[in-house]
Amino acid sequence: MPGEEIADHKSVLLLYSSRFGHSRKIADAVAVELMRAGLTVEVAGLTQTTRIDPGRHIGLGLVISVRYGHFARAAYKLVKAHKAWIESVPTLLMTISLTARKPEKRDPTNHVYTRKFLKKTAWCPSQTEVVAGSLQYPLYNVFDRACIRLIMLMMGGEADGRSEIDYTDWDRVRAAAREYGERCLRNKRAKKTIEAAAYQRQPR
Repeated sequence: MPGEEIADHKSVLLLYSSRFGHSRKIADAVAVELMRAGLTVEVAGLTQTTRIDPGRHIGLGLVISVRYGHFARAAYKLVKAHKAWIESVPTLLMTISLTARKPEKRDPTNHVYTRKFLKKTAWCPSQTEVVAGSLQYPLYNVFDRACIRLIMLMMGGEADGRSEIDYTDWDRVRAAAREYGERCLRNKRAKKTIEAAAYQRQPR
């Protein structure tokens, strides 16, 4: 298996924030590709109490759904609490948003919610992706259904209150995951080279 020769006990931490389950599905798809590359992956839901263990984690992926224009508060808290470590490892931010139904909104530089999050956190991920989510009217409560119908009406989308539509480009999700996996593998190889060189320089 590609990358198996440098596998070890350390893992890529893949966190998701998902209210109706779709971001979890996307995180799982990302995890599959990372494991196929030979990486160990730890998948978990992002909460206010989530902590990173630098001794166990070698990279961080965030799969975050946007709710009414906002990222989960836990995402801001996590980045702030672990900023130094996050900037030292390969990172992936994958924003999940219904606005990304439109191709031009899949460009992170054109996605206003992603730009706002990165500006507020002063974070520059190694890789940033914007992926379209899904429309799941039957899962929404009365308030959410009314709000999302209004948003979809304004955006020219399905506002019938009944539709279930998956807008996610799964091929792009898998390709992005493979790209991120290569970043993690290159970083591991580089660190092993540095460690080997340091060992060789030790007095015998």
